[in-house]
Amino acid sequence: MKTKVSLLYSLRDPAGRNMASEISERLGEQFDLRGKSIELVSFEREILYVKSCEELGVSDFDYVVVLSRHSGTPHRPILTAHVPGNFGRAKYGGESFKLGIAIPSLMKEYLVAASKRVEGTGYSVGFEPTHHGPTIEKPIAFLEIGCDEEAWNDPNGIRMAAESVVEALENWTVGKYIPTIAFGGPHVNDHFTRVELKTMYAIGHTARKLDASWVDVTMVRQAIERNGEPPEMAIVDNKGLKGEDRERIETALREIGLRMVRVKKLLREGIEVWEEQGGQKEEV
Repeated sequence: MKTKVSLLYSLRDPAGRNMASEISERLGEQFDLRGKSIELVSFEREILYVKSCEELGVSDFDYVVVLSRHSGTPHRPILTAHVPGNFGRAKYGGESFKLGIAIPSLMKEYLVAASKRVEGTGYSVGFEPTHHGPTIEKPIAFLEIGCDEEAWNDPNGIRMAAESVVEALENWTVGKYIPTIAFGGPHVNDHFTRVELKTMYAIGHTARKLDASWVDVTMVRQAIERNGEPPEMAIVDNKGLKGEDRERIETALREIGLRMVRVKKLLREGIEVWEEQGGQKEEV
Protein backbone atom coordinates (compact mmCIF):
# COMPACT_ATOMS: atom_id res chain seq x y z
CA MET A 1 0.00 0.00 0.00
CA LYS A 2 1.30 3.45 -0.92
CA THR A 3 2.14 6.00 1.75
CA LYS A 4 -0.41 8.82 1.58
CA VAL A 5 1.00 12.35 1.92
CA SER A 6 -1.03 15.54 2.14
CA LEU A 7 0.55 18.73 0.79
CA LEU A 8 -1.53 21.10 2.87
CA TYR A 9 -1.71 24.86 2.40
CA SER A 10 -3.84 27.73 3.65
CA LEU A 11 -5.70 29.87 1.13
CA ARG A 12 -4.75 32.83 3.38
CA ASP A 13 -1.06 32.13 2.92
CA PRO A 14 0.38 33.60 -0.31
CA ALA A 15 3.54 31.49 -0.15
CA GLY A 16 1.61 28.28 0.41
CA ARG A 17 -0.80 29.09 -2.41
CA ASN A 18 2.03 29.92 -4.78
CA MET A 19 4.01 26.78 -3.92
CA ALA A 20 0.88 24.65 -4.38
CA SER A 21 0.12 26.31 -7.72
CA GLU A 22 3.65 25.67 -8.98
CA ILE A 23 3.49 22.01 -7.97
CA SER A 24 0.00 21.60 -9.44
CA GLU A 25 1.08 23.05 -12.78
CA ARG A 26 3.95 20.60 -12.96
CA LEU A 27 2.39 17.43 -11.56
CA GLY A 28 -1.34 18.00 -11.00
CA GLU A 29 -3.38 18.02 -7.82
CA GLN A 30 -2.64 14.33 -7.21
CA PHE A 31 0.47 12.41 -8.21
CA ASP A 32 2.66 9.47 -7.23
CA LEU A 33 6.35 9.53 -6.37
CA ARG A 34 8.28 6.35 -5.54
CA GLY A 35 5.57 4.55 -3.62
CA LYS A 36 3.98 7.69 -2.21
CA SER A 37 0.53 8.95 -3.15
CA ILE A 38 0.58 12.74 -2.82
CA GLU A 39 -2.35 15.15 -2.87
CA LEU A 40 -2.58 18.93 -2.63
CA VAL A 41 -5.14 19.93 0.01
CA SER A 42 -6.29 23.51 0.57
CA PHE A 43 -7.63 24.91 3.85
CA GLU A 44 -9.66 28.08 4.24
CA ARG A 45 -8.15 29.38 7.49
CA GLU A 46 -4.73 29.70 9.10
CA ILE A 47 -3.38 26.22 9.78
CA LEU A 48 -1.47 27.11 12.96
CA TYR A 49 -4.58 27.37 15.13
CA VAL A 50 -6.42 24.22 14.03
CA LYS A 51 -7.03 21.59 16.69
CA SER A 52 -7.36 18.30 14.81
CA CYS A 53 -6.71 16.31 11.64
CA GLU A 54 -10.46 16.07 11.13
CA GLU A 55 -10.79 19.85 11.08
CA LEU A 56 -7.98 20.09 8.53
CA GLY A 57 -9.41 17.32 6.38
CA VAL A 58 -6.28 15.18 6.51
CA SER A 59 -7.47 12.22 8.58
CA ASP A 60 -6.97 9.79 5.70
CA PHE A 61 -3.32 10.70 5.15
CA ASP A 62 -0.25 9.12 6.76
CA TYR A 63 1.79 12.34 6.71
CA VAL A 64 0.98 16.04 6.58
CA VAL A 65 3.38 18.42 4.82
CA VAL A 66 2.49 22.10 5.16
CA LEU A 67 3.53 24.44 2.36
CA SER A 68 3.97 27.70 4.20
CA ARG A 69 5.38 31.20 4.43
CA HIS A 70 8.17 31.94 6.84
CA SER A 71 8.36 35.35 8.48
CA GLY A 72 10.69 37.09 10.88
CA THR A 73 14.23 35.88 11.52
CA PRO A 74 16.64 36.22 9.71
CA HIS A 75 14.93 39.00 7.68
CA ARG A 76 16.37 37.90 4.34
CA PRO A 77 15.28 35.43 1.63
CA ILE A 78 15.43 31.88 2.97
CA LEU A 79 13.95 28.39 2.62
CA THR A 80 13.29 26.74 5.99
CA ALA A 81 11.92 23.57 7.56
CA HIS A 82 10.66 22.70 11.03
CA VAL A 83 8.21 20.63 13.03
CA PRO A 84 5.36 22.39 14.88
CA GLY A 85 4.84 22.22 18.63
CA ASN A 86 5.49 24.13 21.84
CA PHE A 87 8.15 23.32 24.41
CA GLY A 88 6.60 26.08 26.52
CA ARG A 89 3.47 28.24 26.50
CA ALA A 90 1.57 28.25 23.22
CA LYS A 91 1.55 31.74 21.67
CA TYR A 92 0.84 30.92 18.04
CA GLY A 93 -1.40 27.88 17.99
CA GLY A 94 -1.06 24.33 19.22
CA GLU A 95 -1.15 23.35 22.87
CA SER A 96 1.20 24.48 25.61
CA PHE A 97 3.89 21.90 26.41
CA LYS A 98 2.79 19.72 23.49
CA LEU A 99 4.93 18.77 20.51
CA GLY A 100 3.87 17.66 17.06
CA ILE A 101 5.08 14.41 15.54
CA ALA A 102 8.21 15.17 13.54
CA ILE A 103 9.38 13.92 10.12
CA PRO A 104 13.16 14.38 10.50
CA SER A 105 14.28 12.75 7.25
CA LEU A 106 11.83 14.70 5.07
CA MET A 107 12.85 18.05 6.57
CA LYS A 108 16.47 17.18 5.90
CA GLU A 109 15.71 16.22 2.30
CA TYR A 110 13.97 19.56 1.73
CA LEU A 111 16.94 21.55 3.01
CA VAL A 112 19.40 19.44 1.04
CA ALA A 113 17.33 19.87 -2.13
CA ALA A 114 16.98 23.61 -1.54
CA SER A 115 20.72 24.03 -0.92
CA LYS A 116 21.39 22.82 -4.49
CA ARG A 117 19.26 25.64 -5.91
CA VAL A 118 20.00 28.73 -3.84
CA GLU A 119 23.60 29.47 -4.78
CA GLY A 120 23.83 32.87 -6.42
CA THR A 121 20.11 33.63 -5.95
CA GLY A 122 20.25 35.69 -2.75
CA TYR A 123 18.43 32.92 -0.86
CA SER A 124 19.83 30.71 1.87
CA VAL A 125 18.50 27.65 3.71
CA GLY A 126 17.90 27.30 7.43
CA PHE A 127 16.78 24.69 9.93
CA GLU A 128 14.29 26.04 12.46
CA PRO A 129 13.41 24.86 15.97
CA THR A 130 10.11 23.38 17.04
CA HIS A 131 7.58 26.20 17.32
CA HIS A 132 3.91 27.22 16.87
CA GLY A 133 0.90 25.04 16.04
CA PRO A 134 -0.82 22.86 15.16
CA THR A 135 -0.10 19.88 17.41
CA ILE A 136 -2.15 17.27 15.57
CA GLU A 137 -1.81 13.50 15.83
CA LYS A 138 -0.14 12.93 12.47
CA PRO A 139 3.53 13.25 11.50
CA ILE A 140 3.85 16.81 10.22
CA ALA A 141 6.48 19.13 8.76
CA PHE A 142 6.42 22.76 7.66
CA LEU A 143 8.40 23.44 4.46
CA GLU A 144 8.65 27.18 3.99
CA ILE A 145 9.85 30.21 2.05
CA GLY A 146 10.43 33.62 3.62
CA CYS A 147 10.85 36.05 5.11
CA ASP A 148 8.47 38.65 3.64
CA GLU A 149 5.84 39.34 0.99
CA GLU A 150 8.47 39.87 -1.67
CA ALA A 151 9.80 36.35 -1.17
CA TRP A 152 6.33 34.83 -0.78
CA ASN A 153 5.46 36.14 -4.25
CA ASP A 154 8.86 35.78 -5.92
CA PRO A 155 8.48 33.45 -8.94
CA ASN A 156 12.09 32.29 -8.73
CA GLY A 157 11.93 31.64 -4.99
CA ILE A 158 8.60 29.85 -5.30
CA ARG A 159 9.97 27.71 -8.12
CA MET A 160 12.99 26.73 -5.98
CA ALA A 161 10.77 25.94 -3.00
CA ALA A 162 8.30 23.88 -5.06
CA GLU A 163 11.06 21.95 -6.83
CA SER A 164 12.72 21.29 -3.46
CA VAL A 165 9.46 19.94 -2.02
CA VAL A 166 9.04 17.56 -4.94
CA GLU A 167 12.67 16.41 -4.83
CA ALA A 168 12.45 15.92 -1.06
CA LEU A 169 9.33 13.78 -1.40
CA GLU A 170 10.94 11.75 -4.16
CA ASN A 171 14.16 11.08 -2.20
CA TRP A 172 12.59 10.70 1.23
CA THR A 173 12.96 7.27 2.83
CA VAL A 174 12.53 6.65 6.55
CA GLY A 175 15.74 5.11 7.87
CA LYS A 176 18.03 6.68 5.29
CA TYR A 177 19.59 8.98 7.90
CA ILE A 178 20.32 8.80 11.62
CA PRO A 179 17.52 10.62 13.51
CA THR A 180 18.35 12.98 16.34
CA ILE A 181 16.90 15.71 18.53
CA ALA A 182 18.70 18.96 19.34
CA PHE A 183 18.93 21.70 21.94
CA GLY A 184 20.21 25.28 22.01
CA GLY A 185 21.12 28.22 19.85
CA PRO A 186 19.13 30.91 18.05
CA HIS A 187 15.91 30.51 16.09
CA VAL A 188 17.74 29.70 12.85
CA ASN A 189 20.78 27.81 14.07
CA ASP A 190 23.60 27.76 11.53
CA HIS A 191 25.23 24.81 13.31
CA PHE A 192 22.08 22.70 13.07
CA THR A 193 21.60 23.76 9.46
CA ARG A 194 25.10 22.49 8.69
CA VAL A 195 24.26 19.22 10.44
CA GLU A 196 21.31 18.86 8.08
CA LEU A 197 23.33 19.70 4.98
CA LYS A 198 26.68 18.10 5.73
CA THR A 199 26.24 15.03 7.94
CA MET A 200 24.32 11.74 8.01
CA TYR A 201 22.07 13.03 10.84
CA ALA A 202 18.47 14.19 10.45
CA ILE A 203 17.21 16.45 13.23
CA GLY A 204 13.60 16.34 14.39
CA HIS A 205 12.53 18.19 17.53
CA THR A 206 14.72 21.12 18.52
CA ALA A 207 14.45 23.45 21.51
CA ARG A 208 16.04 26.85 20.86
CA LYS A 209 17.69 28.91 23.61
CA LEU A 210 14.52 31.02 23.95
CA ASP A 211 12.49 27.94 24.97
CA ALA A 212 15.18 26.07 26.89
CA SER A 213 13.98 27.24 30.32
CA TRP A 214 10.85 25.12 29.79
CA VAL A 215 12.75 21.95 28.92
CA ASP A 216 12.82 19.37 31.71
CA VAL A 217 12.95 15.58 31.70
CA THR A 218 9.25 15.39 30.80
CA MET A 219 9.67 17.57 27.72
CA VAL A 220 12.85 15.73 26.69
CA ARG A 221 10.96 12.43 26.88
CA GLN A 222 8.18 13.91 24.78
CA ALA A 223 10.68 15.14 22.19
CA ILE A 224 12.04 11.61 21.94
CA GLU A 225 8.63 9.94 21.80
CA ARG A 226 7.24 12.35 19.18
CA ASN A 227 10.31 12.59 16.98
CA GLY A 228 8.64 10.42 14.35
CA GLU A 229 11.87 8.45 13.91
CA PRO A 230 13.36 7.32 17.27
CA PRO A 231 16.42 9.50 17.92
CA GLU A 232 19.73 7.74 18.35
CA MET A 233 21.28 10.71 20.12
CA ALA A 234 20.81 14.35 21.14
CA ILE A 235 22.85 17.22 19.71
CA VAL A 236 23.64 20.03 22.17
CA ASP A 237 24.71 23.53 21.16
CA ASN A 238 26.31 24.03 24.55
CA LYS A 239 27.42 27.62 23.89
CA GLY A 240 23.89 28.42 22.73
CA LEU A 241 22.36 27.66 26.12
CA LYS A 242 22.42 29.33 29.52
CA GLY A 243 24.41 27.33 32.03
CA GLU A 244 21.44 26.30 34.17
CA ASP A 245 19.41 25.28 31.10
CA ARG A 246 22.27 23.23 29.66
CA GLU A 247 22.83 21.47 32.97
CA ARG A 248 19.13 20.62 33.36
CA ILE A 249 18.81 19.34 29.77
CA GLU A 250 21.98 17.27 29.92
CA THR A 251 20.96 15.83 33.29
CA ALA A 252 17.63 14.82 31.74
CA LEU A 253 19.38 13.19 28.78
CA ARG A 254 21.66 11.22 31.12
CA GLU A 255 18.67 10.14 33.22
CA ILE A 256 16.86 8.92 30.12
CA GLY A 257 20.02 7.30 28.74
CA LEU A 258 20.14 9.08 25.39
CA ARG A 259 23.64 9.67 24.10
CA MET A 260 24.53 13.33 23.61
CA VAL A 261 27.17 15.10 21.55
CA ARG A 262 28.33 18.71 21.26
CA VAL A 263 27.36 20.18 17.90
CA LYS A 264 30.84 21.42 17.00
CA LYS A 265 32.34 17.99 17.68
CA LEU A 266 29.64 16.39 15.57
CA LEU A 267 30.30 18.77 12.69
CA ARG A 268 34.06 18.16 12.79
CA GLU A 269 33.63 14.40 12.61
CA GLY A 270 30.34 14.11 10.74
CA ILE A 271 31.23 16.24 7.73
CA GLU A 272 34.27 14.09 6.98
CA VAL A 273 32.21 10.89 7.12
CA TRP A 274 29.43 12.44 4.99
CA GLU A 275 31.86 13.46 2.28
CA GLU A 276 33.75 10.17 2.33
CA GLN A 277 30.66 7.94 2.32
CA GLY A 278 28.37 9.89 0.00
CA GLY A 279 25.71 10.80 2.56
CA GLN A 280 24.32 7.29 3.08
CA LYS A 281 23.70 5.98 6.59
CA GLU A 282 24.05 2.36 5.58
CA GLU A 283 27.56 2.88 4.22
CA VAL A 284 28.95 4.49 7.37
